[in-house]
Amino acid sequence: MRALPALAVFCFAAQTVISQTPLSFEVASVRLNSTFPLAGSGVQIQAERFEATQYPVLPLIAQAYGASRIEGAPDWASSERYDIRAKAPGPSSRQEMLQMLQTLLAERFRLKAHRETRTMDIYGLIVAKPGALGTGLHPVTVDCETNEITEGPDGKIFPGARPRCGNSLVSMRLVSGPVLTTSRYAATTIEKLAVGFSGGVGRPVFDRTGLSGMFDVELQYIREMPPGPFLSAPSREPPQGPTLREAIKEQLGLDLRSERGPVEYFVIDSIDRPTSN
Repeated sequence: MRALPALAVFCFAAQTVISQTPLSFEVASVRLNSTFPLAGSGVQIQAERFEATQYPVLPLIAQAYGASRIEGAPDWASSERYDIRAKAPGPSSRQEMLQMLQTLLAERFRLKAHRETRTMDIYGLIVAKPGALGTGLHPVTVDCETNEITEGPDGKIFPGARPRCGNSLVSMRLVSGPVLTTSRYAATTIEKLAVGFSGGVGRPVFDRTGLSGMFDVELQYIREMPPGPFLSAPSREPPQGPTLREAIKEQLGLDLRSERGPVEYFVIDSIDRPTSN
């Protein structure tokens, strides 16, 4: 009679080991792509396939771990671009595919990292005047599986060629120095929009608007571009336009409020260029 409890403990232990086995792709190819960046670069996640075209590893890490604030990455992680083709063992959910991507990053890029929380100065994104959103912020209802408008009028932007929900497009001249930039976001949440503003305003940004649902967003502002291998010399006549913070208020009807609070960081301890196929 005493053997039964022992057997139950053994079965539980076996189940624990199985559940902790990391998910991994059946086969994966990782290749450096040194050609000029193309408009078709991006990531596609399907039921059994993962594809990244001309894509830096840093945003891959952000997707794989749901990390919006990453520290400790070397310069090449955001400048070098890779083509990654991977096949899952069978039909998998998006979350399972992201877990397989985590395994690929650990095995092929030798990624080691940890999370930590810090208290620091932040911005809260708020509505500048209640009930008065800007013309650059347009509510949409989109089925993100089919990528189609499900009710109401078409979105403010991307007529006939709507990018996937949450994707952004940036249009600007390839020169260093101040550049007039147009950023467009397709069917994004204000929470994701706030995170996207963080790098441009010098502090982490958190959504405090209380606005729910999805929005098409169009924003035009002056962006400072450092010299780079694909950028021309600065324009002789600097372009005119608002700063990002001014554009957020004037074009979106939102504002940034100084606060202090906890911020989670995904800290990279070490990462290597990928091993060969």
